[in-house]
Amino acid sequence: MEISSGACRMKFPRLKTFPQNSRSLNLKCSMCTVSFIPGADGYCLGMNRDESRLRPIAFQPEVRRTPDGFAVYPSEPGGGTWIGMNDSGLCLALINWYKVPTLPLRRTMSRGIVVKEMIQSRTVGQLSSFLRRLPLEEMPPFRLIGISPRESCVQEFRWDQNRVTRLRHRWAARHWFSSGLDEEQAEITRREVCRRAWNESDAGELGWLRRLHRSHVPERGGFSICMHREEAFTVSYTEIELCNTFGTMRYHPGSLCGGDAQFFEKTVSIVMAPIAAKALHRTLRERG
Repeated sequence: MEISSGACRMKFPRLKTFPQNSRSLNLKCSMCTVSFIPGADGYCLGMNRDESRLRPIAFQPEVRRTPDGFAVYPSEPGGGTWIGMNDSGLCLALINWYKVPTLPLRRTMSRGIVVKEMIQSRTVGQLSSFLRRLPLEEMPPFRLIGISPRESCVQEFRWDQNRVTRLRHRWAARHWFSSGLDEEQAEITRREVCRRAWNESDAGELGWLRRLHRSHVPERGGFSICMHREEAFTVSYTEIELCNTFGTMRYHPGSLCGGDAQFFEKTVSIVMAPIAAKALHRTLRERG
């Protein structure tokens, strides 16, 4: 499904950007790995964020008020973010899309506003309308992953500087990869690492997820999930665990392989969806 941009456009403040030399390096260095694992009562998601060593350090997650509730997400010094969860259980994660050639832009709007604005959505069904309001024509290509336990739904929105394409995925474990070095090779290498990891006895558990995201298989370098290059490395790991009526975001500055087990943690109460509440009330009446 394709979504046209530019329907109802809102004005957005321009986020702080980097000096030209470090900013252009950042575009080449940026890489990410996202892992999604559904469960009987929720889901887990892990995200490695790989960036230039020149990029400013991000701030740890904070709970923030939205027009209809609350959201939790880390933030850049300029105000944007790359991952978030709100109190409906909706999770959003954004990765750059390097397979698509980036067209010249007269002026550039940071992709950091995408998750920050769209985390106001209560369901994945509302994401398209929020996306139409963004100044997409001023942004380089990206992929936005939306996960909603209310609807047991995983959707991916792909912006190629021409149109937004929406993909629907099964409610099943899945991994996404991006790489400014060589995205195709990164996908091949990391997908094989993930495929083999799923054969391990504790596959899908939280400890397994963290072990996967600190992996240096097949070797420590630019294509390992825990990425290390001279000019770039894994700058953080963010983990979201949703179980029943609680959602927790854990943030680890730096790569997991560093040996520091420190996580910054924030928890929000998940608001039960109206349709789920009605079903529960009906069940209680029947039992009574």
